[in-house]
Amino acid sequence: MSGIDKHAYQSKISGVKASSKLLFSVCLMLICLAFSSNAISLLTIAVMSAATLFLGGCRPSKYLELMLVPFAFLITGVVTIVINKITDTGAALFYFRLFGSYFGISRQSLSLGVNLLLKSLGAVSCLYFFSLNTPMNSFLSLLRRRTPGVFVELMELIYRFIFIIWDEAQRIRTAQASRLGYKGLKNSMASLGELVTTVFIRALRRVDRISLALDSRGFEGNFDYLAEKEEPSLLLTGLTVLAAVSFTAIGLIERL
Repeated sequence: MSGIDKHAYQSKISGVKASSKLLFSVCLMLICLAFSSNAISLLTIAVMSAATLFLGGCRPSKYLELMLVPFAFLITGVVTIVINKITDTGAALFYFRLFGSYFGISRQSLSLGVNLLLKSLGAVSCLYFFSLNTPMNSFLSLLRRRTPGVFVELMELIYRFIFIIWDEAQRIRTAQASRLGYKGLKNSMASLGELVTTVFIRALRRVDRISLALDSRGFEGNFDYLAEKEEPSLLLTGLTVLAAVSFTAIGLIERL
């Protein structure tokens, strides 16, 4: 079980209806993306982070660690937007010359980069709230009500195989590292090639074994499961309405 899965099952609101948590996450994420407002983005990050920490019970250190992962990728993308080619060096906040052209940071590019960064982090915080507080079984149960069964079954199998293959790759890499397989660039490249090949072959073999096991048990394309009892949350519903109305009002006021 991955760290996110483990926390989702241990969350204080794991028993709350998945539809309520999905509505809360999607509603605030759409508002955050619809309005190009730094204030709304910051409020979205604050509200979703507080909900994840206090309602869900996520440890602050763990949440910060998870937020730093997309933050590193977002910074890379934002830098390419903030730093661009400029023609008027007098209006630039910072500039340098490269290959006969001037590149730098203007007020407009900086504002655009900050807005994009905050908006992306706001959307990420919404996704983290849902994923850190909703077990996969609850999410699949929610999808079964509106989605064709074949897509849900494929998602369930793919989701399961991701962690199986990951565990397999980790064991092989540990065995290679214990034999100094990653000492030096040449050894590392050779070991990485062997790792990918071995994992691919073992994954195919495991798929064949699971397929035979399912067929021998009369599998007809549907997994039978027992749906867990989920309780509605008036607090989460009220928070969704309050946040949606407040954020929308702030966005409209800023536009006016």
